[in-house]
Amino acid sequence: MLHITNHSKGNKLEGFRSLNTSVELNEFCQKMIAKKEKGKLNAICERCYASTMEKRFNSLRSNIKDNFNIVTTQLLEPTQLPLLLDRVFRLHSLGELENNTHFKNYILLASINPYTRFTLWTKRNDIISEVLKTETLPSNLSLIFSNAKVNSKDIKLPKHFTKVFTNYTKQGSEGIELNCSHKCKDCMLCYSDNSITHIRELVK
Repeated sequence: MLHITNHSKGNKLEGFRSLNTSVELNEFCQKMIAKKEKGKLNAICERCYASTMEKRFNSLRSNIKDNFNIVTTQLLEPTQLPLLLDRVFRLHSLGELENNTHFKNYILLASINPYTRFTLWTKRNDIISEVLKTETLPSNLSLIFSNAKVNSKDIKLPKHFTKVFTNYTKQGSEGIELNCSHKCKDCMLCYSDNSITHIRELVK
């Protein structure tokens, strides 16, 4: 059974629930983390929050590894996925897409929960593009492109994505309009229909 994370008071995602997967088991994540250079921050993955959380909390680590093994290894049946009453639901506050099967299972999850708005953060435009050649993106599943590069100028919105999310250092944010409030429930830019296509956050 898939484990759903309830985000506690004081957390950026306070009041939200999310479905997460292991970064320790994700080949893409491990390659990105390994690029870290001493004294530099080129890609946000070099300061992987999810990896730190996974190492720190044994129960979380076990749950998201189980989730990873469930959603990446087989195409699930609707009865194997949860029915949700959430108004909004986050896919991956921790984790990343591993393969096409992973994304197809998220598409199915959104399809069987039409009254819940799902938002998926991912750097894997390759997987998104490949799967959506044959699959239809549900209208209640929004894709946010998680820009790996820190202090990047606004990039073109990739096909199928509604927004781009980019991180900035304090020094790199000079002259940049930061519009992430650090408290999702008080902002909801990423979880609602609006004209904002680029979300900019200060690196924690």
